[in-house]
Amino acid sequence: MKKSLQNQNKKLSREAIIGLGESSVRKNYYSELQGKIIDLERVNSRNKAILNTIPDILLLSDKQGNFTPLTTRRKAYNPLIMALLESVPIHQQLNEAVSHTVKTHEMTSIMFDIYFEDALKHMEARVNSTDYGEYLIMIRDITKPKQLENKLRFMAERDNLTGLYNRAIFEKEILRLKSLEVSQVGIIMIDIDGLKMLNDTLGHLVGDEAIRIVAKQIDITFGNIGIPARLSGDEFGIILSGYSALQIEGLIQTMLKAIELINEKNTTLKISISSGYAVQEEQNDDIDFLMSVADNHMYQNKMFKSASVRSSLVNTLMKALQAKDFITEGHADRMTNIATLLGKKIKLSQNQIDRIQLLARFHDIGKVGIPDSILNKPGSLDSSEFMVMKTHTSIGRRIALESVDLKDIADLIYYHHERWDGAGYPEGLRELDIPIECRILSIVDTYDAMTNDRPYRKALSHEYALEEIVENAGKQFDPDLVKTFLKLMTV
Repeated sequence: MKKSLQNQNKKLSREAIIGLGESSVRKNYYSELQGKIIDLERVNSRNKAILNTIPDILLLSDKQGNFTPLTTRRKAYNPLIMALLESVPIHQQLNEAVSHTVKTHEMTSIMFDIYFEDALKHMEARVNSTDYGEYLIMIRDITKPKQLENKLRFMAERDNLTGLYNRAIFEKEILRLKSLEVSQVGIIMIDIDGLKMLNDTLGHLVGDEAIRIVAKQIDITFGNIGIPARLSGDEFGIILSGYSALQIEGLIQTMLKAIELINEKNTTLKISISSGYAVQEEQNDDIDFLMSVADNHMYQNKMFKSASVRSSLVNTLMKALQAKDFITEGHADRMTNIATLLGKKIKLSQNQIDRIQLLARFHDIGKVGIPDSILNKPGSLDSSEFMVMKTHTSIGRRIALESVDLKDIADLIYYHHERWDGAGYPEGLRELDIPIECRILSIVDTYDAMTNDRPYRKALSHEYALEEIVENAGKQFDPDLVKTFLKLMTV
């Protein structure tokens, strides 16, 4: 019986295996098996392609946090994977993420940084469970998106020129402080003195440089302890918490000394700032009131020193003119002497003589606002260059109006290129409508220009210069003044 059963099982097994050898059954079975093998190979090929295509790093982990790289032969060696696995802090963070997924059965995301190949990389890791007690970890390099995000945030929060916070962030912080019960809030207001004059005369590039210098010192002094912001073109604001009035005064003085050191090294650009501050005395003191007090203190500081600052700035501009235009060397002194002699010869008042002397020295101060390429161009200027050059009279007047010492000759600076025949600039004045000081300067300036070296020619003779001036009497020059000048210069 037992033997019979064994034979039957053997027969069934034989039929299960060999019996399939019937041609029709064998064909169906092999075809199905071959199809499944092809499908598996196709899936395997696709998986390899996916692994090779995905830029992310893939790790497998068990519940104990043992990591295994999930790679193809093509991606078997990855230095970044080794760096990640060798980093103890990163290993710990990944372990914690896996533990969290084990407990919650939900995907866990973490972010971390790693220094790799001398660069800081920002990474994001996502952990998810599989159906076989394993945990898939996908690690993505998000450095470029993170840098773009930081750049966009910087653009939204920071002033483009200085890198300080912008007005919107400053006002946002003020609103935040209003909503909190904070004490000993300090507000500092800072303004650059004479920035408009710098922009109008030396140009906006020089003005921007002054802004950057001041902003840098503000950031060095207050950047790590407060909220420094650029509020407008020349105005800055700083918000501090927990600092007394005495401490704030000390910080401001430290910043002022730093700017003084910069001024000592820079011969052509002198920077002056005005400042004011207010500190919250009581917890319920209004923040807007503090800003108003700080602003008022700043303007008091500015008014107190405005005249001396403007005078200093004018002297700085004169030094800048001397530095950029070598033809002015000795030019002002020679003109002052000759113009004074001519003024006395025609019996002008001492007040007029004083104005002529100032005019001789400062008539070309507006040239600080003219590009060097035009100012020192060898040869004649083209029409567009000449239009730029002509603006130096209006620039000069603006500078003079900012100085107590030069205010009286502001209009004389403006008119010093007018001609007797009305063909001059900027207003085309004629004959006696041109101030006498300007008519004298016109003759003296022309004579000195001809008898001294210029970038485009050597000095002309004294005799030739006098002949040219006589030739242009009644055209460019006052004919009566030419006669007097001729007598003066031929003695």
